[in-house]
Amino acid sequence: MVNILKDKRKSLDIIEIGPGLGDLSVKLLDNFSLIAYEIDKRLCKYLENRFYKDNFKLHNKDVLSIEFSKNNQGESFWLHDKPYILVSNLPYYIATRIILNALEDIMCVGMVVMTQKEVAYKFCAKTSDSEFCAISVITQSLSEEIELISIVPPSAFSPTPKVESAVFGIRKNSSILEKDFYDLIRQAFASPRKTIYKNLSYIDNIEEILETLSIKKNTRAHQLNTSQYHQIFKLIRK
Repeated sequence: MVNILKDKRKSLDIIEIGPGLGDLSVKLLDNFSLIAYEIDKRLCKYLENRFYKDNFKLHNKDVLSIEFSKNNQGESFWLHDKPYILVSNLPYYIATRIILNALEDIMCVGMVVMTQKEVAYKFCAKTSDSEFCAISVITQSLSEEIELISIVPPSAFSPTPKVESAVFGIRKNSSILEKDFYDLIRQAFASPRKTIYKNLSYIDNIEEILETLSIKKNTRAHQLNTSQYHQIFKLIRK
């Protein structure tokens, strides 16, 4: 997965969210043009003084306040109008939303991020894993490669947190998901203890659809794979 940072280094920018004191930034700037988003004004002043370089651009913004825009082809992009890779140590309380936004951003070709371990497991989970959920299906649908790179112990940080962290990477594909598919997946996992038949019972012909796909009515949401969810969606649309 580290190869995602090597394959196209001449044509890709790197976006870093929350650079802090710039300890990761200084490494990235050796090989890439870096666009950083930092919400703390005092840290922005420090970073501007530390990295007075042509290949460093800093925005004093909360990324979650930035709306999606449309390019000339009608495609939605979020943080950058050119292809980029997201590299960041993400705070646990905003990590999920940021990663999902990056997955939906047509200009984001991949990411290498660190999050709380439990968050990473959801994005990297496979069918039948206890962590497999709506987030897992969405990530698999929009990615060609997902890799849990390493577990980071609390002792690696100062001050020491109470939780473990994990670094994982995603290489995206060019897929775009319809809003109705997101709605289907969220409903399918709405009550994890219930069967897929119960969770999707609002669909008039769900019993017929499951039978067509040879899916038993007592199957739970985490036991289906991503391909099966796309098959269900196609049959619903018909």
